[in-house]
Amino acid sequence: MAGKQARSLQTYERVLDAAAVEFAQQGYPNTNLQRVAERTGLTKGALYGHFSSKEELAAALVERLDEAVRTLADTADGSQAPALEKLRSLTFSLADRLNTDIRVTAALRLVLDNARAGAEPPAVLSQLREHTVRLVSDAQREQDISPELPPGTVTDLLLAVLFGAHCTAPVAGWKELPGRVREMWDILAPALCNR
Repeated sequence: MAGKQARSLQTYERVLDAAAVEFAQQGYPNTNLQRVAERTGLTKGALYGHFSSKEELAAALVERLDEAVRTLADTADGSQAPALEKLRSLTFSLADRLNTDIRVTAALRLVLDNARAGAEPPAVLSQLREHTVRLVSDAQREQDISPELPPGTVTDLLLAVLFGAHCTAPVAGWKELPGRVREMWDILAPALCNR
């Protein structure tokens, strides 16, 4: 029984990885479950044994993004570091996850495509923005970011660096994403700081 459950879990994980590649490359409308099944070596019917629809498969990937953002935010919050270092750590960690975790990359594309289609703003990005605004405000209280700067604007700038670097990665180099985000931070930090 345990062996069967382990194989089922392995297949489930393979399906998520295959779907992530398809969603990341094709977007939601153009993803085809037959191609996902072919990537895993399953029949389409066997695929449906794990996920009953494309919507369910996409939702499982979006949950992965939600979980990643929550975990990284909690890790940053749990640190005793100053708020500015928590901000840096959060953005560097997110850049690394976008660089190394195809499921997170696919989920980001899914939520952004959904938002562009006129749906509600993605909850995960709203939560990330709220969390980042709080860290920016904390850094301002700690006098590491100029208090004259609007926290929402600073947050939007920092998130634009992260997601802009991700969006330009196909031409600048995927493997360089975390390093590029660090370099951008190094340029921005003096402009944000009081010193």
